[in-house]
Amino acid sequence: MDEALLNRHHLPYRLCVRCEKPTITGAPYCMRCGAGAHGSRSSAPGLSPEAPEPAIIPLIETPDGAPPISWEIPENLRHTALLKRQKLIPSDGFERRLASFLVSAPTADRIQLLSLGRIPIEPRPYQIDSAVSILESMRGSGILADEVGLGKTIEAGIVLKEMILRDTIRRVLILVPASLVFQWKQELEEKFDLVVTEPASPDTLVEAESDGIHLLSLARAKSTKVQEALLRIPWDLVLVDEAHALKNHLTQSHRFVFSLKRKYTVLLTATPVQNDLRELYNLINIVSPGFFRSIRWFRRKFMVDRFTVREPEQLRSACARVMVRHRRADTLIQLPPRKVNNLVVIPSEMESELFDLTMELARRTMSQLAGEGEHTALLLSILLKESTSSPQALLATLESAVLPRAVREKESLLLRRVIELGRQVKVTAKMRELVRHVMSDPEPIIVYTEYIETLRTLRNLLTEAGARVFVYSGQLRMREKADTLLAFRAQGGVLLSTEVGGQGLNLQHCHRMVNFDLPWNPMRLEQRIGRIHRFGQQEPVQITNITAAGTFEEVLMRVLLSKIRLFELVIGEIDSILAYLQDPVPLDQRIGRMILESPSMSVLTERMEQLAEEIQAAQRAFTEDQLISAKVLDLPAGTAPT
Repeated sequence: MDEALLNRHHLPYRLCVRCEKPTITGAPYCMRCGAGAHGSRSSAPGLSPEAPEPAIIPLIETPDGAPPISWEIPENLRHTALLKRQKLIPSDGFERRLASFLVSAPTADRIQLLSLGRIPIEPRPYQIDSAVSILESMRGSGILADEVGLGKTIEAGIVLKEMILRDTIRRVLILVPASLVFQWKQELEEKFDLVVTEPASPDTLVEAESDGIHLLSLARAKSTKVQEALLRIPWDLVLVDEAHALKNHLTQSHRFVFSLKRKYTVLLTATPVQNDLRELYNLINIVSPGFFRSIRWFRRKFMVDRFTVREPEQLRSACARVMVRHRRADTLIQLPPRKVNNLVVIPSEMESELFDLTMELARRTMSQLAGEGEHTALLLSILLKESTSSPQALLATLESAVLPRAVREKESLLLRRVIELGRQVKVTAKMRELVRHVMSDPEPIIVYTEYIETLRTLRNLLTEAGARVFVYSGQLRMREKADTLLAFRAQGGVLLSTEVGGQGLNLQHCHRMVNFDLPWNPMRLEQRIGRIHRFGQQEPVQITNITAAGTFEEVLMRVLLSKIRLFELVIGEIDSILAYLQDPVPLDQRIGRMILESPSMSVLTERMEQLAEEIQAAQRAFTEDQLISAKVLDLPAGTAPT
């Protein structure tokens, strides 16, 4: 087990005499090698070797006079179970699960979490601490204010799952930025096995009597009809992500959330203080009205001026009663660096013509269906992304007659030419470069694509080249997915994947990945990276992006993603940055509109640069707010709170 982790949580341990690895004091045998306890050298944090071992708190009370319950396991059964466990589960994963259990096990001063045995993920100990603090110390209402990238969504998910299992809540409202709606739904469904609904209309809430978990963007929730419906419902739990949007008590967002009928409230933000100390008061007043008595009392007690704290230690101590905050330095999470390689290939003349004609078809369709709304823009965005992924993916869509009949009839010549070119281009320059890149290094590698037809084509090409290929997609059943991942971990080779958020996609044994095509949502890219650049990764992570010169995908990589330095950001940071944008429209929709409405690549490049500058401004604002929050709320590194 991790000695630093045991010390951090003050868990007494001894060193096994055989393997010299830490194991919990009181355990009859080593959890790693199975050696017995006799003769082992003992140690415990804060205790001398001669000190007696602390008593183990009994989990089951026995009646007076009854014989004690024996937990002794026959040696042959213990040995068989240990061997089976070690074969099926990597030792580091088993140790993390054991540590999580020990940290979450009931003691004299903490509850036992029912949810940990019912979710397919392994929360870090500090995430469990956060959930326990909200549930127990803060009685279900508090602020999760960890630094960016530490998994506040996981902490909130544990709180939510635990309350549901204990039948504490039935009606839940989750409010998030529009750009995070899909990600929240995906995380709660896949990592916590929760059913999440996105109400189609205010009537949906009334008809369903509001029971269940309802997920909305804050912008939509504030609209007149939806707001009226939400304000009528007595919610058991209201959860708000990127809650710094509520910092100003004069805004509609703050007044709306404050007015909701609710038993429990959980806010998530990495920057609870931004421009003014009164913002901290406003957030805490939502979670616990009257906690600081009044704004006048708060100013007199804790404020020299808007930016300067009076009695900082007292303020931190008070905030700790309604706020959980971990710093990256506290969590001992140190990840290896990332290395990014952008490969730009030169497409053939036929490929370039196919791309140009697809762009022309999309723009003509857009002009003809200008009044059809977002559905048309979404359909055309898919066509454009498929054109830079593979001809096979593009043809699968065009040949399924997804375009409206009026467009197919009016643009029949252009459509026929696009289909003819797509059938002629069997292998693209990007595909050849991928095969070369994969075969140049025997180390395991993950290749991501958004489209199943592209995946099939790449599988055939790589197999013909002699690579060992595994396929992971939504078309596999749960058991098939698990078997695929186990085989890839054991045998190496190439994992072709269309899914980035699926259960169990923790692939830190692999440190190489390729983005064969680029999703327009930066958070999807971040999810891909997060599968391998996570706790347990030992090697520098190599990220390769393959784009074709002269395409909008190359402009997206060269101008937008490079300028905002997406591949250098901490996992989770892009979520907070995008929440700082003034435009509530999700970024991928803005990019799609930009591509469709730009008459030339030069115009598209100019518009992409403007968008990059907008995101850079949001980055600067977010960084400044992080520093302000740290100054107000964080003790110096290595200092324990009093």
